[in-house]
Amino acid sequence: MIALLRSDAYRVLHSRWIWATAGIVAFLLLAPALVMRWASMGPVSYDDLTGSALPMTGVQILAAAMASIVCGDRTDIGFARSVLSSLGERARMVWFAEKCVFSLALSAVLIAFTFVMGLLGLLVSGVPVASPEPAWQVAAWLGCTWLCAAPYVALTVLVAHLTRSEGVTTVFAVLGAGGLLEGGLLIGIDFLYALLGGEFLTVTAAVGPWLPAEIASAVGAGAQTMLSAENAVQLAPALRALVVCLPVAVAAIAADALLVSRRDAA
Repeated sequence: MIALLRSDAYRVLHSRWIWATAGIVAFLLLAPALVMRWASMGPVSYDDLTGSALPMTGVQILAAAMASIVCGDRTDIGFARSVLSSLGERARMVWFAEKCVFSLALSAVLIAFTFVMGLLGLLVSGVPVASPEPAWQVAAWLGCTWLCAAPYVALTVLVAHLTRSEGVTTVFAVLGAGGLLEGGLLIGIDFLYALLGGEFLTVTAAVGPWLPAEIASAVGAGAQTMLSAENAVQLAPALRALVVCLPVAVAAIAADALLVSRRDAA
């Protein structure tokens, strides 16, 4: 698997889209900071580092989209249809599992890069932070941010290998990571429940806090919110991420390695 990871890393680092993505992320985080400094417009101070100062909006969508590019480009599709079919069962499992591992590692790099650019943006803006969190809280918040993105990344890889369609995979990555698929499914279930005589939005109220999208939203509010149990279910979003997001990601990786790897077996 190490050789496969190195091969994917080399391929991504020598592609144009990864550097274009890095440039866009840096621009989106630094440009507002420059405007704030030059125009003296913006808040007097930020409350903390991980909440108001460094919003991570869009990281999940971008991480899933990057996974779709890694696993859905024409090179991988052609390889999967030809050479991959001649590999042994164990080699096929390793190949499919490596795509998940690499995509998850790439999402971790993206989150770290976004955080660093956000810190630079704070320095450039000149706006002080009133109450910076301890280093361990920042580290825990970054870990939970990655954990919230993991299910969407792993599921995107699974869809890419199942459909072998760049278009379908990209649409799934955007809609899935954006929480639209979860929300639509839940509203549909609530509608059926109402038709059966129940109260509309009852299911949403009960299940909503446990959806990965809702957990990610709570984690994105900052380290303090992530560690607080003052919410509808009286359980910190960090714990909900461990209970929900981690099993979903592991299940997607297992399905990819154990089930999808048998496709087109010689």
